[in-house]
Amino acid sequence: MDPRTLRRLSGIALLLAGPLCLLGGMLHPVVDGHAHDAEALLSDHAVGSIALLAGESLLILGLPGVYGWLAPRLGVTGLVGFVLYVLGNALNAIPHLVIMGFAGHELAEHHPDVIADGDVILPGAAFEAEQVATALMFLVGLVLLGIAIVRATGRPRWVGVLGVAGAALPFFPLPVAPVVTGVQIELLRAAFVAVLGALALRSLRTGPTARTEAPEIMTA
Repeated sequence: MDPRTLRRLSGIALLLAGPLCLLGGMLHPVVDGHAHDAEALLSDHAVGSIALLAGESLLILGLPGVYGWLAPRLGVTGLVGFVLYVLGNALNAIPHLVIMGFAGHELAEHHPDVIADGDVILPGAAFEAEQVATALMFLVGLVLLGIAIVRATGRPRWVGVLGVAGAALPFFPLPVAPVVTGVQIELLRAAFVAVLGALALRSLRTGPTARTEAPEIMTA
């Protein structure tokens, strides 16, 4: 495939991933401070779960192509951040969203004893440890990727700041509530992803106007 076509498709994927993740987060159920217990899973969460799953899937599909465009200026820090962020999303978000979106309601309705009390959907020390470890993995990856973009010559530093802030915002002590928690977790991260997609698409513009507006950002 032509590299420009790959970058275009990857940029479109990230541009769509951001809003879908934010929408999914805002529609994510929260009942009495819990987002993954039986009561939350019994709520009408199908649209939010599928939106978030679609957004995460597009992120995993699109980020490698956009990273390939950015990689020459991101160094080892960027590589480690990219790997951790993609693996963290693939191993954390995708499994629990598949369970939640396609089996969560039925499990909560017919087998509520199967739902874990620790807000991780399924019981089991190994699964809970995996979810915690991979959540930390993708947060650390997001921080490192953001730092690499901040340090990169010719890249807009504010985009990297978005990534770092997106990893930090979930730790602020805000109330666990519908919409609020989704915005807290997804807003800046979704913006970071969507902006990367937009920059990748913008870099494909040709002609003297594009080159004079942001010559270094456009560098392949």
